[in-house]
Amino acid sequence: MNFILAESTFLRYYCPLVIEGNKKGIKSIFFISKSGKYNCCLKKENYEKINDFCLRNNVEIRDLAEIKNFPGLTFLVEGVKIESTTSIHTTVSITYMTDFSLGYDAYIEKVDYVVLPSRFFAERYNKISNKNLYLGSPKYDISLSDNRILEKYNLTKKRKALVVFPRIRDLGKIDINKIYSVLNSMGYEILIKTRGKDPIPQSFKGGKCFEDDSWFPHTTMELIKVSDFVINFGSTSIKECVLMKTPVINFDIKPFPLVLEELYNFGYCENFSKDVDAQKLENSIKKLTESNLDVCFNDAIKKFLFVPGSSSSKILDRFN
Repeated sequence: MNFILAESTFLRYYCPLVIEGNKKGIKSIFFISKSGKYNCCLKKENYEKINDFCLRNNVEIRDLAEIKNFPGLTFLVEGVKIESTTSIHTTVSITYMTDFSLGYDAYIEKVDYVVLPSRFFAERYNKISNKNLYLGSPKYDISLSDNRILEKYNLTKKRKALVVFPRIRDLGKIDINKIYSVLNSMGYEILIKTRGKDPIPQSFKGGKCFEDDSWFPHTTMELIKVSDFVINFGSTSIKECVLMKTPVINFDIKPFPLVLEELYNFGYCENFSKDVDAQKLENSIKKLTESNLDVCFNDAIKKFLFVPGSSSSKILDRFN
């Protein structure tokens, strides 16, 4: 199997496929290229992580320019670098969260297949094609251990709240320090996750701050796993929270309508506007953390998503 690794972010989708491929006796090759972004594969810290995974999983690393000499099943993410492939490749593009809603039309005629989480996603964004394969997402074919995560990030066993930090663009719309104050008063250890391209200003570092410390397992998924609930600001992390069955408190502060708004309308999510009402926030936290929400999560997964854990196997079996 060939994997076009144009950005380190793609590892969260590729690594489970590699691991499943190894079980089936299928050799994998990463074809890497420079992106110039914060997640560029050739940055020293990123390359070291890629190389470590490859050494442990018998993956070969080659320059993207060499892919013309390696025919066969070739995976991409959102059609990135499709121009590097030729007719000798069977190209399969994996969708990245909801990015496909913007880029799909530009690459659908150039790839052979597109893997989407579910038919709902295709219908929701009017991206229907006979090239679509509704096989879930390999990103969620991963087993996470609370103890290993706590040790990895030097975290305590206290109750935890994960704050998926908003874009700098939207910070003026929310009193995030007031949110921290409520979480502190309730005894929660505050974890704050952002991306490398969105550093947290010093005055908003109200807890332990993380960027993309690990690409696989990805830091965001690890922190969701050990948290009692997530404070979200309209991020597509709502999908990760639902599939990992972690309750959400969402503040709607983005300058456009909620993406995947359907996932916010279940009992595992408490919705707020831009105003931070401390008492209401505290009440919502208690409600979410003291309730059995399995039925709500299962309903959302059944209606809009997919049961996680076997997508890599389904994808490889499809191209056996």
